[in-house]
Amino acid sequence: MPDFGRMIDEFIYNVIVLIAGVHWGLQKAVIMAGYTIKLINQWLIENAFVPIIAQTNDSLRLAVSYVFIIALLVLGLTYMLAALVRLDVVSPRNAITWYAAGLLFFTIGPSFYQGMNDFRLNIAQVMYVSVLDGLNNNAGDFSSLAQVNSNDLDLGALCDQFDVYLPGATGPGPIDGLDIAMAYLRGHPQDVMGYPQPVFSPGCGIYLMNPNASTWAGAGGTSVIPMDWNMEGNYFDYTVSPITWDSVSGDERDAAVSRAGASQQRALTAWPLILFALVEQIVHLLITIAMGVTFISFGIAILFAFFKRTESIAHSIINQWVELIVQTTIIALIQALVIGFFLAGAATGSAAAIIGIGLLCLVFILITMWSGVKAVWNSFNRLFNAMSQVTGGVMVSPGTAALATAGAGALAAGAAVGIGSSALSGMTALNQGATLAQAAGVTFGGSRTLSGAARTLAYLPGVRNTSLGDAAEQFTEGSVTRQVAGNLPIVGRAAGPMVGAKLLTDRDPDKAEYDEQGRVIGRPMLVPAVGEGLDNWTVPRSARRRARAAADPEFIEDENGDMLPVGSVPRRRRMGTFTPVAPIPTTDTEDNLQAERRQQRSDYAAEMQGEEMEQHLSDVMRSNTGMTSPLGAMMEETHESEGSRLGQVASRLEASAELLARAAQMQMMVGQLRVAGVPDVAGVMGDVVGQVRAERGPSEQPVHTSVDHLQVADRMARVMGVTPQETGGSPIQRDLARFGLFVDQALRLGLTPQQTEQVVREVQSSPEGRMQPATRDLLDKQVQTNQNVSWVKARDEVDRLEHSARMLPPEITAYGAMRVPVESAQPQVNMNVDPTVQVNVQTPAAQDTEYDAAVKQQSSLAGSGNVTGGGQ
Repeated sequence: MPDFGRMIDEFIYNVIVLIAGVHWGLQKAVIMAGYTIKLINQWLIENAFVPIIAQTNDSLRLAVSYVFIIALLVLGLTYMLAALVRLDVVSPRNAITWYAAGLLFFTIGPSFYQGMNDFRLNIAQVMYVSVLDGLNNNAGDFSSLAQVNSNDLDLGALCDQFDVYLPGATGPGPIDGLDIAMAYLRGHPQDVMGYPQPVFSPGCGIYLMNPNASTWAGAGGTSVIPMDWNMEGNYFDYTVSPITWDSVSGDERDAAVSRAGASQQRALTAWPLILFALVEQIVHLLITIAMGVTFISFGIAILFAFFKRTESIAHSIINQWVELIVQTTIIALIQALVIGFFLAGAATGSAAAIIGIGLLCLVFILITMWSGVKAVWNSFNRLFNAMSQVTGGVMVSPGTAALATAGAGALAAGAAVGIGSSALSGMTALNQGATLAQAAGVTFGGSRTLSGAARTLAYLPGVRNTSLGDAAEQFTEGSVTRQVAGNLPIVGRAAGPMVGAKLLTDRDPDKAEYDEQGRVIGRPMLVPAVGEGLDNWTVPRSARRRARAAADPEFIEDENGDMLPVGSVPRRRRMGTFTPVAPIPTTDTEDNLQAERRQQRSDYAAEMQGEEMEQHLSDVMRSNTGMTSPLGAMMEETHESEGSRLGQVASRLEASAELLARAAQMQMMVGQLRVAGVPDVAGVMGDVVGQVRAERGPSEQPVHTSVDHLQVADRMARVMGVTPQETGGSPIQRDLARFGLFVDQALRLGLTPQQTEQVVREVQSSPEGRMQPATRDLLDKQVQTNQNVSWVKARDEVDRLEHSARMLPPEITAYGAMRVPVESAQPQVNMNVDPTVQVNVQTPAAQDTEYDAAVKQQSSLAGSGNVTGGGQ
């Protein structure tokens, strides 16, 4: 029966070998990169800087001698002129010292440079050895790594593993980060280089053949993992490899698989050390370059060291030397401490400690890398900066020149990319169906001059609704849409035109939407997919867009030609609180009312008396003459007309009685009326503007002129129903300047009462204190058209109006007189009319003349001209 347990264990073991082999291959590549940088560093030292330093010294040796002689001649001249003027140009002690230093430097310069590099490497080795010895003394031997987990192993041999591979090597070199990383991985230099060490390095041990068939990499006994991992007691112990599992138990197989799996922890935790070792080699290379530039610079600076004015140049280079030595020491100390911390954390077996120290390694990797870059930068610029200081700033350092060149190159490249992107976007827009004006806006919209001119033409009153105005509007559309992505970092210059070409509207008349009046109410997007996407952005996910009404204009035109928003909120009844202070004497008013009342009573009594008389005469005449007589017909007609007149008089009398009753219940009181709330304040502002416009309309005074603050206060009080008093000052005493400023700006901009009320209502009701975009666009166009100003000027004027509306207080308090209801008795009007008229009429049957005389006599007694011959 097959042993499935062994088959599963063997499969897991082979998978671990495969993963370990891939992992080791990546780490080996990084270690090889570190060795390559070490090789480049040595080549620069021996084949670049040492010959250059030697050549520079040979070239300047004679020049330094001549300059020294010139300095001595100048010193002699200053001594000769000492009796006339004191000159301190050359210091003899300093000149001699610098000349001796120059001769020494020109003699031992190349070897001194090599010695400085060896000194740097030896300092790093001293720091590493010191830290590792301290780690051994405090935490015991490195075998403590194996005391935490039985599957973990101690460090390998710590020796110089790669310096012996360098060309011309005669012995081992100092210990560095690569050696410590290889010791942590228990690797051998032949695992990385692929061939034995040219020079034996003590402590590295011998390289044996691979006895584990499971990790063979091919012929020759090579291994896909470090060779030491295949030896007895290591992660892939060949004595318990799968080829030996025929005679081992299941527990022994599980132990072998478990130990093989522990190799991944060692491989993962080795990455901080490997990366740190790589950065260490990069920093060494940077320091080598900085040190070489400094040595070359010193040979040049020694020419100026004999004169006090230019002596600072040589001092600057000497300071650079000292700074590099100190920087090298600090970097070596930091690297040694970090590696010591990492090994101590690894000895604890704590994953958190290993990860924390790994992050610390990352931080110090960045610090040391940046310090090396700064060292090279300073070495190139130090000499020229010192020369610039002594020459008054006329010398430009290489760093400044490099930055200027890079900036100019980046600017040129950006301009080229921007021009190409703009042209390509314009052509793309034309191919998609855009107009020439839209494509021109996308292409040339990056020019502020063209964009500003197009925006001004688009809203210029004389150009609106013309071909030039339409072209300017379409150009403005293209220039604005390209700004959507124009501010993106790095790619904004190229992405702006391309995005702008996708956001254009389709100007094809056949694709536009029209209302019943033939006006355009909507246009589709030039790219339908963009239009659909934007439609989804403008409504909530759970909502559906309603179909647009065919005849639903956004604005309507009133009788004055002003455009007003549709669906504006109807004005509600304004309410306020009146606080009376004292009544106003109304003696003259009461006397006038009493006189008017008596006159109306007298008129009514006279009318009733005449009517009774005429009715009585009519009855007498009818009884004597009959309806068929001419007099009866006349009396009948007169009765109908007098009945209608009587009804009119009665109606007037009733209305007068009601007016008297209301007047008797009202009384003028002095006090203050308080109106609060955004709707009421907005209504008062609109009424004030409407009143001023109505007063100025018939007169010759322009409607758009300013108004005085005191006039604004008077009109505000009157539209609120308060009568200002001659004494006591302005009827509006609080925030009058704010009200006056807003009304003045509204009048100057030509706002209608409805627009004024709407502006106040929207600004005061908005959390941001702003008008609705539709209202703002309407006002911008209206101000630009009415005042014949530019779009920018109109926008600024509307901004000031919006700011003034935002500063309006939420309430208005007016002081003055106002009629208020008082409790009083209802006046009773009692009229008793009881006319008593006795008429004796005798009508002879035969004499018509006597009858006529009698009628005229009775008519004169009635006192009315409505019977016969009256009422003309």
